[in-house]
Amino acid sequence: MRHILYPAILLTFIACAGDKPAETDPDIGDPCDAEFTMSMADGTTVSLDECKHHGTDVKFASMADISLPQPHNLAFIFRSTKDTSVDCWVLWELEGACPDRASYSFGADRVNLTWNTSDCDIDAAAQGNFEAVSGSSEFTMMRSQNMEGLAEGDPMRLEITSVIDALAADGTALTGSVIIDETVDLIYTDFSSCSGSSGDYDLDGYDSVEFGGEDCNDEDPAIGPHANEICDGIDNNCDGQVDEGQMDTFFVDSDGDGYGLEESAYEACEATDGDVENAGDCDDSDASIHPNVDELCDGIDNDCDDEIDEGSKVGLYADTDDDGFGDATIPPELFCPDESPEGYVSDFSDCDDGDAAVNPDAEEICDGIDNNCDGDTDEAPECD
Repeated sequence: MRHILYPAILLTFIACAGDKPAETDPDIGDPCDAEFTMSMADGTTVSLDECKHHGTDVKFASMADISLPQPHNLAFIFRSTKDTSVDCWVLWELEGACPDRASYSFGADRVNLTWNTSDCDIDAAAQGNFEAVSGSSEFTMMRSQNMEGLAEGDPMRLEITSVIDALAADGTALTGSVIIDETVDLIYTDFSSCSGSSGDYDLDGYDSVEFGGEDCNDEDPAIGPHANEICDGIDNNCDGQVDEGQMDTFFVDSDGDGYGLEESAYEACEATDGDVENAGDCDDSDASIHPNVDELCDGIDNDCDDEIDEGSKVGLYADTDDDGFGDATIPPELFCPDESPEGYVSDFSDCDDGDAAVNPDAEEICDGIDNNCDGDTDEAPECD
């Protein structure tokens, strides 16, 4: 939230009426009615109840259907000393107050609460610089009335009572109350959207979760139970899930061949540079190996189908008698086409692979043998 008041700046301190009997200081006016109790995570408590002076900064906005300008931006600082250089203060800031809303949550409604006890006269363990990350400020009264006119600079009577209940990230809690009853100058600011008592700050029709509703981001009208989930790393529809049903599956493609390993899958709205939607790669370090290549006869599963050299080998037959012909009765063995193993041939028309003189190229002679393997024996005329 953009701070509208800073403790380092010397504030214009305004008299703050209250019930505490105290002597008026001519430099700073009456002491203010504000007190706080700080509780440490270990249970130790300290009181910040000496409000030596305070500062109030308020800006008013004109609102529809309301005749008088209303406090819209508010800041209040409590100090335990007149010395503004001493770090012992509580700063409460609210940007975008509404007359019909009582509760404002820290971290959700542009409300900020910081406190610094570094120089406070308290136990050293309780000294430090803190910021509220949760909790709320609850108004029990917030009203104003013009004392003259409604021109810039005219005096306004401001009455505010608020209860503070805050928790810092380290578990330190701050509770207390602020009472403001003073006259301030009318300073106008542009009205920004604010929610009513329902807690619908962004006016999207859904109350924030801080007010028992379902809107998980009450500062963005595009986020809420009414929204469609989109892939952007945000819980758009406030169902407690991010990008559900919107992400795609991508695979790491280290070798740039357009395919990734199945085990590298991840869900995301967009792929990391170089990654792809295709799985099926079986070697992501070699761009020549992926499902969209032809299988080569090289002893490698080139197309990643869990088979090696399938469809790329040829069948060769053993040529035992070394006559250039193999025996079809013996099943062939598979070899890559560019392999020429000794003792194997592609022709399987030998009818006696134990006799080199018997093969389809042999001349038929009259010896009672089918010498040329044509299925006939001694078919030569001279054999008659």
